[in-house]
Amino acid sequence: MHKMFINKIIYPLLILFVLPLYSLAQDEIEKYPILNFERNYDSLINSFYIQQNKKVINKTFSRKSDNRHIPTSAKNVEDSIFAIRLRMLPSAFDLTYNDKVRNTIEYYIDRIPDRVSVLLGLSKYYFPIFEEIFDQYSVPHELKYLVVIESALNPNAVSRVGATGLWQFMYSTAKMYDLRINANIDDRKDPIRSSIAAAKYLRDLYKIFGDWELALAAYNCGPGNVNKAIRRSGKNTFWDIYDFLPRETRGYVPAYIAACYVMNYYMEHNIEPAFLTKPFATDTILVKQDIHFEQISSVLNMPFELIADLNPQYKGSKILGTEDEYYIKLPINRVQDFIMLEDSIASYNKEEYFEPQWKKKNYVYKDVKISHKVRKNETWTSIARRYDVSVKDIKRWNGNKKYPIKGKLVTIYQKQKVEVEPKVEENSSPFEQETILKNEVVITNDSVDNSNEKNYTINDSTQTNIQTDSTSNNTKNISIKDSTTLKENSSTIKQDTQKINTPKKTKNNTSKSKTITHKVQKGETIFSISKKYGVDEKEIIKLNNLKGKNPIIKIGQKLLIR
Repeated sequence: MHKMFINKIIYPLLILFVLPLYSLAQDEIEKYPILNFERNYDSLINSFYIQQNKKVINKTFSRKSDNRHIPTSAKNVEDSIFAIRLRMLPSAFDLTYNDKVRNTIEYYIDRIPDRVSVLLGLSKYYFPIFEEIFDQYSVPHELKYLVVIESALNPNAVSRVGATGLWQFMYSTAKMYDLRINANIDDRKDPIRSSIAAAKYLRDLYKIFGDWELALAAYNCGPGNVNKAIRRSGKNTFWDIYDFLPRETRGYVPAYIAACYVMNYYMEHNIEPAFLTKPFATDTILVKQDIHFEQISSVLNMPFELIADLNPQYKGSKILGTEDEYYIKLPINRVQDFIMLEDSIASYNKEEYFEPQWKKKNYVYKDVKISHKVRKNETWTSIARRYDVSVKDIKRWNGNKKYPIKGKLVTIYQKQKVEVEPKVEENSSPFEQETILKNEVVITNDSVDNSNEKNYTINDSTQTNIQTDSTSNNTKNISIKDSTTLKENSSTIKQDTQKINTPKKTKNNTSKSKTITHKVQKGETIFSISKKYGVDEKEIIKLNNLKGKNPIIKIGQKLLIR
């Protein structure tokens, strides 16, 4: 009786309610790339160029006469036609056709043809960049279609887990491929630098698996998850390990294959690329000064939004050219104007966008100990991502334990920015270090090394440079740098009331130049150091035997300055 009740009542109910839920779950697995596409495209709509060309886009494709009810609709195309067309596309691997691929093709062509039109318009700007970089790193050109499903060609796209940019890099992966992410810049949004990183990453994944389909799956979920699926299934092709992959990744390769089809056969489905006024001819220029987008906009008479749209990697609309090698992308017809007027741009309303040097706050980074209580299902990776530290470091801080234990406290060291008050000497103000005094004497006090020596550079009205070396508390020796003779007490230093004793005249009135040691600080470059000491960059490179045209210097490295 009991078995009869189960067979006749329970099983039918399970079939009636549970199977539809399972089918719905499978649909959600296939729809994940689609949901990701929708979110990124919605963000793209707010960009400057889409807003500028909204009327043009609406005329390009009308939803009232879209592909759902005409012969060119994807739902009216036979499977054999799709399969033949995919086989005809040049590809480094077989573009497999099945029901999952067909569902995504129908989504692109029948449901969002107007959006596909916009992507085709944007592809004329982005695809030549991708192709040139992929060719350089021996990566198949057709992998450029990944950006369609990754970011919908939106450089400002950010996923729900923090993946950012055209190629949707996570923080840790971006750092592995030398992408800068700091308070000033996020290279994941830079079309050129992020594409170079994507080419390197895809090439490395192919070296691991020897199969481009598996490399694509690993690009989405990581090589570790793909290796797990291979071990559990005992197979080594994407479609054989399909059921063992994370749910987000199962729809990833089918969505990529569908994107390949749509971006090549759009004309067969009555879709035309939207005409966008985005300046396809652009060029990049090295910025040598601190510049704000508003300054460029005002001096060159360009829309602020246009500059920001071409340079999405910069945070706060500032380019700190004195701190690192930063480039700006501009329409090619405005590049020469920028080069000629860079000094004028940097000085235009400078106080409004950048604080004077003496007002700038100094910061140091200190390691702060944090105790984190492990929650259910947390791993070293999830904890490290939360606190923006590496898995290797967090394991080392906690005795290289294999797994975190629920309820236990783990130790984390995080760098936090701490403001440091600038040191100002007694009886002096910030203006005394940066402005010309009434008697036209400029005094700068820079620490050379850890000793008690101090250099004073004095420029009086006769433009005679005097270098003063403090040898004791009460005595100062002066060496004259040019042939101009100096009378005793010709100029007075306002920093103190001590008298300057001039040495007697000798045959060699000009002393040899003095060499000092400079310790490289965070954010400094050879250009900024040369600007600080008023010397030539080439002289610093030659004096320190640095190799290359743009040698790399490290924090803490000691450089000789003559």
